Amino acid sequence: MSSDLKRKFNHIYNYERFIGSSVALRVIKSKPIGVWEFLIPIVFILHFMRNKQSRELFIQNYMFTKRHALDAAFKMLKKGLRREDIIAGIEDKTRALLTAPETQGIYSDTIRQQQMKEIEFLFDHYHKLLGAGGEDYDALVRNSYGSRPNYLIFHEQLTAAEKEVSDAARQTLGSKADGDALLRIEIATEDIRQSHIEKIFGN
Repeated sequence: MSSDLKRKFNHIYNYERFIGSSVALRVIKSKPIGVWEFLIPIVFILHFMRNKQSRELFIQNYMFTKRHALDAAFKMLKKGLRREDIIAGIEDKTRALLTAPETQGIYSDTIRQQQMKEIEFLFDHYHKLLGAGGEDYDALVRNSYGSRPNYLIFHEQLTAAEKEVSDAARQTLGSKADGDALLRIEIATEDIRQSHIEKIFGN
């Protein structure tokens, strides 16, 4: 039971990280590298590492709600904990971020509340996947949702929940928000997920 649960956890985690990584590659573009950067290895390496760190930071940001929800669903099934107790623990963690020095001016209770809605929604989704049979992520989805139309309902609800978080970020950041970047992220995420839906259920 425990090893099978962990295997399914890894399938789900790897899928979500793949989505985040794919979106990062599309949205965060590398700056042109000049001939001198190629000729001076340390400059080239620093350039490469800065770009790599930007993408990793984006992935970690994308995974914030996903990881909280997935860890919670896994913990509930593994340890037999109550849903409300686990969700309360996430509430406490996210609430603590409101007073952290590094989040001042960029994180608000408006964002946090929308994130919690997304986390609770994803928690139920991951709980369903972790309870299904299947040798890989695609099989877990097929066995959990049964058909493309059923899964598309989940997909549309997730997209709406994520947009609420983005809208809360726009509201919090005001003129500091990069609306064009948020739009590019939304478009890239939708495109990549739709491609994977085709892979899961076929044409």
